[in-house]
Order: sequence, then C-alpha cells, then structure tokens
Amino acid sequence: RLERLQRVVTKLQMESGLCEEQLNQADALLQADVRLLAAGKAPQKAAEVERDLDKADAMIRLLFNDVQTLKDGRHPQGEQMYRRVYRLHERLVSIRTEYNLRLKSGAPVTAVTSVAVTSAQQRRPEPDEAPLRYLQELLAWVEENQRRVATAEWGADLPTVETHL
Repeated sequence: RLERLQRVVTKLQMESGLCEEQLNQADALLQADVRLLAAGKAPQKAAEVERDLDKADAMIRLLFNDVQTLKDGRHPQGEQMYRRVYRLHERLVSIRTEYNLRLKSGAPVTAVTSVAVTSAQQRRPEPDEAPLRYLQELLAWVEENQRRVATAEWGADLPTVETHL
C-alpha cells in the first residue's frame, strides 16, 4: 500500500512540474499579447493561451484526484502535495482571470481610443462593462454550485456518500 502511494507521490511531482511548465507557457504568451495590445495591435496568441489554460485545468483536476488518493491513504506527504497542487490551481485562476479581463472581454485598444476620441465632444464614453459582466457570471456560478451542494442528498452511510461524491 505504501509503495503504491509512493508511486502516486512520484507521479504527482512529475506531473505538477509539467503543469507548471504549461502555466509558464500560457503566461508568457498572455504577456506577449498584452504587450501587443498596449502597442495598439491585435493579440496573436489568444487561442494558444486558452488552449494551454484548458490543458493545465485538466491536468490540475487529475492532480487533485491523485492528492485525494494520498489523503485517503493517509500518506505523510498528502498535505504537502495538496498545497503544491492548490498553488498551481491558484496560478491557473490568476492567469485565466487576467486572460479574460485583458484579452477575451476587452475590445482592442485602438478601437477603444478611436471611439473615445470621436465621441469625446458629444458625451463621456461609458466604461467597458465586460469585466463586470464576467464577475457577475462568476458569482452566479458560485451561487449555483453552493445551492447544488446545499440541496444535494449525500446519503447516510460511507458507500452512499462516496458514490455521490
């Protein structure tokens, strides 16, 4: 049993390193596109950033499953591996948020400045509502999942709870 759990630890260490590389690549591409936007050019790597973030997300989900195996087996490195995977998850969320706010939801910088210049005499330009809309969608998602967890029937015995989980 301990040998099997140690193989899970080794797998976690290797795959979390790969996931970190995936996140580094996504972040580098995102920063390159942010620089292009700042220079008034269209982003070039948005699709690649999104693909890399989706890959990292899938990897992190699998890593959390392995961490749960360690915790269930009461392996001494279970908590350490959990913290490592959780930090990767936090980094993914951070990069994805920046991607959504800067690339996905926003109009190109040139379009925003041209609209502001042409309409400056008529009225004040309205702020971009996409980031607010994105945050509202996130909040709705959290509330919906909280409602599901609160109303879910988990069962009275361990096998039923594990089945539902």
